[in-house]
Amino acid sequence: MNDKKRIMAAVCAAVVLLSSMTACTQTEIPDSSESETTTASTAEEETTIVSDNVPSHIVTQSDSTTSAEAVTESTDSTEATTASTTETAVTEDSGLIVDDYTEDFNYDNLTPDDLYEMYGLSRSERSSFYTQICSECELPIISVSTEDEQEVLSLDEYVNCIVEIMNCDAEYVMDATSAEIRVRGNASAYYGDVDQIRANGAPYRIKFTKKQSVLGLNDGAKCRSWVLLKTYNYGVRDHLAFTLAAAINAGLYYVSDSTFVQVYINEEYMGIYLLCEQTQENENRVAITEAEEGYTGTDIGYLVELDNYSSGETWRFMLNYNNESITDVYGTSRVPKKYYYTVRNDLYSEEQLDFIERYFEVCYEVAMRAIKYGEYYRVDRVDDDFTLTLAQDEFESAFDCISQVLDIESFVDMYITYEIVNDQDVGGGSFFFAVDFSETSIYPVLTCVAPWDFSWAYGDYSSDADGGLYAAKFKDDYFVDNWGDRSNPWLILLYSADWFQELVSEKWQERYSYILEALDEVTETVETYSDDFDKDGKSRTSSALATIRWTRNRVEYLNTLWDGDDFPDEYKS
Repeated sequence: MNDKKRIMAAVCAAVVLLSSMTACTQTEIPDSSESETTTASTAEEETTIVSDNVPSHIVTQSDSTTSAEAVTESTDSTEATTASTTETAVTEDSGLIVDDYTEDFNYDNLTPDDLYEMYGLSRSERSSFYTQICSECELPIISVSTEDEQEVLSLDEYVNCIVEIMNCDAEYVMDATSAEIRVRGNASAYYGDVDQIRANGAPYRIKFTKKQSVLGLNDGAKCRSWVLLKTYNYGVRDHLAFTLAAAINAGLYYVSDSTFVQVYINEEYMGIYLLCEQTQENENRVAITEAEEGYTGTDIGYLVELDNYSSGETWRFMLNYNNESITDVYGTSRVPKKYYYTVRNDLYSEEQLDFIERYFEVCYEVAMRAIKYGEYYRVDRVDDDFTLTLAQDEFESAFDCISQVLDIESFVDMYITYEIVNDQDVGGGSFFFAVDFSETSIYPVLTCVAPWDFSWAYGDYSSDADGGLYAAKFKDDYFVDNWGDRSNPWLILLYSADWFQELVSEKWQERYSYILEALDEVTETVETYSDDFDKDGKSRTSSALATIRWTRNRVEYLNTLWDGDDFPDEYKS
């Protein structure tokens, strides 16, 4: 057995022994899966202060003391730990006979010091390194240490790691915490090209062993999965879009929270990243009803992405938009390109996939017929299918008819967001919907949620800030010939209706001042942390400010179209 495994075996032995002792002395042990609190410990804790903003919690343990986390391990976790072992060995420290470490090792009871030992790290050496890097920047720092210092290069395989967060307010400092990490993304991750990833870094997904609050994002919500988006040379594209979206929808629909951080992996500087939330089914994110494993009923929630990278996905369907032409706001008529949609939450039957596919067909057809033909259809659900019945007298307007199946306000909010930032991929991918058919649903009809991926936005493809509407029209022939038709039929169809345009204008006037505040907020962030933005020799500050200027001009132009208040002189270029 190597040294690492001996250390793990010793830790495992201590956990098993201490848990069994606790079971004999306590009348109730909290289940770690249900409670975030721990029982008071008899351990004496010794805290060594390294720096105000560097992880400093160091617990020393002797044969007669235990950490609070070790004492509160549940019986179920103890059994899982014991069952996961395969060989036996005698530890040098305790003389106990314990089972050896395997891949199913239970991390629940490990203290930060335990993790440091497991990963062969030195507290004193790391403290010195952290003090140095904290002195070199103002932004929070996320340090990732991987098992055996493995590189993080795979889009599919996670690497075990520990995560530490520092250079921030004391309440957000994170001492060594068990997690795993992998590369995420498509084009932004060079489609998995290892040489490119090794040379340039990539976006990452971190999945903690247990739910964690990270830097207070989303009001401190605890979740396992978090995302590190690489800023490349763009600086603020995603963060600006998230901030604008939140300003527009006023918290009605989920938008990822985000903040800039400096990232190190195995003490190697990776650059400035945007820490944000994983778009996922989660009570603190897209709160749809999760199907229990093996449940095949259709009365569940569905998180669905319009997805141009769906080829490897199991739960996907194609929408052909009824094979009917629609006309955009500029008079161009076209049959929308067929596109795949991917269900992003767990499904357990083909019936569930068929059901959500049919629902999307119905949603689009009802909206299309109401807007294009002035025909109002009633939607009835019959078991796991839907029927459409022409019911002209049952609805006062197209708005009333379409509201049967669409949360129209969410489409208004999403339209405004994408129209401001001019995302060229708005109809190609990373466009998310939610709907939930359970009794406790907060998404009873199809709802736009979670705006995402703005790496191809703002002034790209020679788009002028005052060049008209972009999200509401079909892509031109040159664009289609070179990059495919990434037009968004939902937004084009809806904005072609006068009443939808009026709703956009009303929402714009209502949220206009908040949009300006969002621009101010992001500008202040960039200016405050300009040294961090340019830390690795890149001119991200100038690129970020240029993006914000383009967006200000875009907002000024849209304000003339949607009859908002006069644009303040200080914002004019």
